[in-house]
Amino acid sequence: MITNNIHIKLLGTIALSVGLVVILFLSSERQVHRNNAFIRRFPPHPVKKQYDLDIGFNSYYIAGFDRDILYLGNRTSPWHLLQVNLKTKDTSHIQLAPRSHKLEYRAIKVEVFPPYFFVMDGTMPFILRGKIGKWRADQWITEQAYFNKAIPIDSNTIYIRTTHATTHRSTLGLIHKKKGHIKVQLDTTLLQAQIDGVFDVDGLLVKDPLGKTLGYVYYYRNQFLTIDSSLTSLFRQRTIDTVQRVRLKIASKGNSGRTTLAAPPLYINRTAAMSKHFMLVLSQRLGRNESREMLEQASIVDVYDHSENTYEFSFYLYHINKHKVREFTVSHDRLIALIDDQVSVYQMTDRYFNTLGSRKKGRQAP
Repeated sequence: MITNNIHIKLLGTIALSVGLVVILFLSSERQVHRNNAFIRRFPPHPVKKQYDLDIGFNSYYIAGFDRDILYLGNRTSPWHLLQVNLKTKDTSHIQLAPRSHKLEYRAIKVEVFPPYFFVMDGTMPFILRGKIGKWRADQWITEQAYFNKAIPIDSNTIYIRTTHATTHRSTLGLIHKKKGHIKVQLDTTLLQAQIDGVFDVDGLLVKDPLGKTLGYVYYYRNQFLTIDSSLTSLFRQRTIDTVQRVRLKIASKGNSGRTTLAAPPLYINRTAAMSKHFMLVLSQRLGRNESREMLEQASIVDVYDHSENTYEFSFYLYHINKHKVREFTVSHDRLIALIDDQVSVYQMTDRYFNTLGSRKKGRQAP
């Protein structure tokens, strides 16, 4: 009888402990997605869905535009492009080809910047360039600079994020090519480390469609940067979230000392797009009085006027068959989102977006 009582007490203690762990976990999960310190504004219909187009696979990514033509690269078939006419909804497949058939590559990314397209691999490293329509890629830059992210900002300049050879920290920079001469310009002051200068500054390279303004959106803190195309003028802007310090657990692996994330990070900004004077940032964090059920139905996009250093408003991009937005971009008056194997096309409402940036230039953020 005494033994049975002990077992009952032990089982009761274990059940209570498990219950407390579950409660704490659910509470922490709610905190991951909620921040009662900010309030969003949701005006009626800033974007209006035009249509969804089935593209067959979820391995496509946005490679660029040429007027009404959207180009999609493919992560599993790196030399393949899908051309989508946004007016007619017609699609066609393009097979890219390098001049050299002996080219070795590991992580190819294609970017279309009319009248050229670029094929880039920062791990080898190389950048190929070719003319749209001909689709033959010639060697443009090779072995001048390693990089882990890159986007072209004009026909002879590439905006990159790389690892600095001395500090081993992530650094933003530019690769210029003029009359055959290659120049790599780095600025170690742009990305501000809080922990290690690598994981804690991880984020997205963005630019406006004209390439006049560059941006960098941190994943794990409430901040993004806007920079001019020469890296000389910098503005730092806070998002409406309040997480200013990254929340990461970093661990070292074995004798190599290689660092990894020991736990999933808290994302503040998932993906983003830039156009004219506004920055659109996708967030998975709920503000005050927002329903948690909405995160099961839609992704939240917050709109900022970076010329005024202000938050403007927010809107929803609804999921398709429970699949969330992977990435999105803006071209003229359209917003294009990739959701699973669908291209979702939205019309942007003039009265909300064309008025942004019309006021006096804002102050530099702290």
